[in-house]
Amino acid sequence: MKKNILIGGAAILLFLFVIYTTNQQRVSSKDKETSEPVQQIVVEQPANSPIPVSSILNASATLADSIDFTLTDLDGNQVNLQDLRGKNVYLNFWATWCKWCKKELPDINKVTGLYKDKDLVVLAVSVGENQKLVSSFMQEHGYEVTTLVDPDKKVAEEYGVTALPVSIFIDKNGKIAHRKLGTMYEEELKTVIDELLLRS
Repeated sequence: MKKNILIGGAAILLFLFVIYTTNQQRVSSKDKETSEPVQQIVVEQPANSPIPVSSILNASATLADSIDFTLTDLDGNQVNLQDLRGKNVYLNFWATWCKWCKKELPDINKVTGLYKDKDLVVLAVSVGENQKLVSSFMQEHGYEVTTLVDPDKKVAEEYGVTALPVSIFIDKNGKIAHRKLGTMYEEELKTVIDELLLRS
């Protein structure tokens, strides 16, 4: 009788342990799915890359200077960052092969339309790809975001971009106010942009 009770108790404990372990695996799996996924790219990061700024538009934070660059858009026009001084700029580093970039592009496109009459310039910087490929992709999806090509990844290197997507928000004074590695969707984009516009 005593032996049967012990066996029964051990069986119950084993059953409870299996249930607990299964639940822990589910929680762990869910956490992985909800974390911000990124895709790696191969770039050499120079020593003078700006310090990544992750605090969300904290007025007391030390903001890094943006690095000037000139890139070509899909119409063959030269776009120089310095020429945009006095405007807020949202840079999104992405690529057509990056699935997480493609997930956030519809929201970036939507936000571009919502803020077209505000003091904001949205620039999608395609990393390591040629103009023809990127132009075809943007036309196929009907995106109206101003898109620049960084075929040799030089600008990505200067901004310390080693994985995609990366979003960088630059204020009117040319300071990096917010930087994020990983996908950004509409609500988060609007929160950051609204606070950026309030600063200026």
